[in-house]
Amino acid sequence: MAWSFLLAAAWGGICYLDRTAAFQVMLHRPLVVAPVMGAIFGNFAAGAQVGAVLELLYIVRLPVGASIPPDDTGAAMFGGAAAAAASSSIGLDPGSFTAILLLSVLCAELGKYADRLVRRMNGRIAHLTVERLEKGDSRAVENGLMAGLVLFGVFGVALTLLFSGLGIFLATFLLPRFGPESHFQFGILLPAIPLLGAAAVFSCSRTDRTSPVFYLTMGCVFSAIFFFRWLV
Repeated sequence: MAWSFLLAAAWGGICYLDRTAAFQVMLHRPLVVAPVMGAIFGNFAAGAQVGAVLELLYIVRLPVGASIPPDDTGAAMFGGAAAAAASSSIGLDPGSFTAILLLSVLCAELGKYADRLVRRMNGRIAHLTVERLEKGDSRAVENGLMAGLVLFGVFGVALTLLFSGLGIFLATFLLPRFGPESHFQFGILLPAIPLLGAAAVFSCSRTDRTSPVFYLTMGCVFSAIFFFRWLV
């Protein structure tokens, strides 16, 4: 388990750097993050299942300009780890799957506040860099960029360890305490979650031109969810 957390921390640092500070090749998206986290903690299919739904929920929430969206990367870290752990302990039934998705949304909001804090600290680094440039330090920009990368990387590692640890704790100790009736009640909510994501995507699209693409995408997403549920 210790090696799994170390590997997850390294993966998380890369993903959080990819989110805003470096790379930006979409490694931080839930559809990528959650399956890898699932594979690290023992079940790729369970993580992919969570990632498909979270991607649908957050696909239109992007860190563009000064906007700070919910931390879908942290949500995928939590959800992928929790789903993998649950599948190997109590099984990933619809009730457990729904509970993991709902708590992943809370993790996304928590990560949003952490992201805001990191950006403020990065702004302070930028201010200090300007001061050092005015004093004639020729390497101020290079040092400032490196400090910013380290800041985002360290916070990414810390958030990954936090969210993955919470996911493992949830799946190992909390979900088994829910009775069959609670699992059934949570399971009733499951169809509504992908539909909320589909509604968000549809509201941001130009329906006169993109409806065929939209319905095709939604069909692929729902097919992927049911396919990975069959594998678990």
